[in-house]
Amino acid sequence: MRSFIKKDLLIFWRDRKEIATVLILPIILVLVLNFAFAGLFSNDGQSSLDLQLAVVNQDDEAEAMVQLNEKLVNEASIGDQEAKALVKQANDVHPVQLLFEFLESEDLKDWVTVHKLEESEAVDKVKDGDLDAILIIPDGFTADSLYAAFIGGSPATSLEYKLEKETNNSSTLYSIIHGFIDHLNYQFAIQEIAGTSEVEVKLPEGGFEEIGAGETFTMTQYFTVTMGVLFALFLVATAATKTGVEIREQVFNRILLTNSHPMQFLIGKMVSTICLVLLQIIFVIIVSHFILDVFPNRSMTFWIGLITMVLLLSLALSGLAAVFTAISLRVTDIDAANGIFMLVILLFGIIGGNFVPIYMLPDWLQQIGEWTPNGLFLVMLTEWIQFEELSSIAKPSILLTGFFLLFTLIGFVLFPQRGKAK
Repeated sequence: MRSFIKKDLLIFWRDRKEIATVLILPIILVLVLNFAFAGLFSNDGQSSLDLQLAVVNQDDEAEAMVQLNEKLVNEASIGDQEAKALVKQANDVHPVQLLFEFLESEDLKDWVTVHKLEESEAVDKVKDGDLDAILIIPDGFTADSLYAAFIGGSPATSLEYKLEKETNNSSTLYSIIHGFIDHLNYQFAIQEIAGTSEVEVKLPEGGFEEIGAGETFTMTQYFTVTMGVLFALFLVATAATKTGVEIREQVFNRILLTNSHPMQFLIGKMVSTICLVLLQIIFVIIVSHFILDVFPNRSMTFWIGLITMVLLLSLALSGLAAVFTAISLRVTDIDAANGIFMLVILLFGIIGGNFVPIYMLPDWLQQIGEWTPNGLFLVMLTEWIQFEELSSIAKPSILLTGFFLLFTLIGFVLFPQRGKAK
């Protein structure tokens, strides 16, 4: 076996261009991406938010109680006296005022700047890029909201949220406003269930809550890990490509003439892939760490765990290399097979989060991506970086081992018997 492993390592070593590509190019990409996205997140991992919101208030709160009384009498068929009593209860509740108090509260004032404008002016500012979005409070919003709260129905008038294009800021503003409305509806529902005669609404509490003592997973760490793993996937495809070279040079046939067991050829490919992937990822991580301080102030336990996870990924990818190698020995057009292998690698890279952050993909695609070796490794390493707990990576470790066994079994089954290799 030593001769087979040495053979495969020497084949890689002689291709200096390939070695330079898988070692140097990932580091260059990590540096470029890190500096390109340096302003997206602050050093502590929390996003720097500067949300500019235009609020167009078309509601007449002075007329709201009159409108509410009319709706209770005419639409809900409630008597005048009872309607007046309900309106009196609602005098202390002003949804629009509560919304402004929430947006201008201590919890949000450092992130959200509210501009009270007319709609035409707000639209112009959004188009010019001065504002992120527009919130329109339509006429009758207060009366409809309180009326719906009293009768237990849905309001006929809703807030209108307008934006020029979808951005992180506009999405964040929408989430904040939507959360306030949900909280307002929840408060009304609770009071309806409790049957209280007093209407009292509490503002939701904003801010970030840090749960546990976990570390943040930074963009620099993401770029380092994903670039290292992406080029490790390319190494797997390269292993299959080298098989094609050996077929053309009759290496496989010469091995058979030595009376060596053909399976040693496949095992040699797997072991060499493990060594190359392990060294390549660790090299990218260590060099990036010394240049960018990717994992500051980490314990020896963390580094041991990281190397162990890289080893598990190397095992899984060696199994994939076994499948590609076995297929290469069976097909007649090795170039077409190599093209298919590269498509598979690119597919793994896309859905596994190596080209774009996995949270940007649809939910169903994210779930599929976590069933690829590289996607599973990214999930496992994220958990380890944040919490450094063995319990959080136990299941992914078992699954990666399962990938290794499954791919290896497929590779052994597909591996041609003596005399059947193309």
